Amino acid sequence: MKTAVMQPYFLPYLGYIQLINAVDTFVFFDDVNFIKKGWINRNNILVNSESYRFTIPLSNASQNRLINETEIANYSQWKNDFLKLIQHTYKKATFYSQTAEWLNKQLNKKDYTSISDLASEIITSLAHLFGMQTRFLFSSNINYTKSQDEKGQDKILSICKQLNADTYINPKNGIELYNNSDFVSEGIELKFIHMENIEYVQFKNDNFVPNLSVLDVLMFNEIHEIKELLNKYTLQPGQ
Repeated sequence: MKTAVMQPYFLPYLGYIQLINAVDTFVFFDDVNFIKKGWINRNNILVNSESYRFTIPLSNASQNRLINETEIANYSQWKNDFLKLIQHTYKKATFYSQTAEWLNKQLNKKDYTSISDLASEIITSLAHLFGMQTRFLFSSNINYTKSQDEKGQDKILSICKQLNADTYINPKNGIELYNNSDFVSEGIELKFIHMENIEYVQFKNDNFVPNLSVLDVLMFNEIHEIKELLNKYTLQPGQ
């Protein structure tokens, strides 16, 4: 069984969705410390042909607090402001109507209080939209080694063993964080996912703006085209 473990990100970039597509079980790492200035509550969209970073306001966010304990500040106000921003920015995008309908439906499902809850539900909805069969779990519901003294790799290995995973896949930027021999000794194959260079037409821009939220991908591509983009990656073995 192929497994990945990642913190829940709100409307993450395409590479995050590719990782979900590459595994059988995806674990939201929700009971580890919140990372300030990370991607849990913020991302980039296209505004005036440039990358623009939006942020979901949080209440007393701290790196001493777990992700699933971190609350959104005034969700209703943020939601309304965000939807107006998306409308203003993307209303002339090719697939704005269907994307805006999906986004409105997701954000209006309930008054979210937890950033983990909001981000994970958006991600699972995206997986359903793209026809994925990936199983989703939360690390907080898994009986793995949770000691604060444990290294990140040890926690990942513990989760993998609890799930009987034979392959663990991680984004390429984590290559230096993991020791391949430690995974091999546990009978687990370590791989890293590398997203291929992907470009698509954004309005009439001559220059493609990369590394934006999957929301941007939805605005300019049909679902069947996105499904093709989700397979544009390579898996490389751990060293």
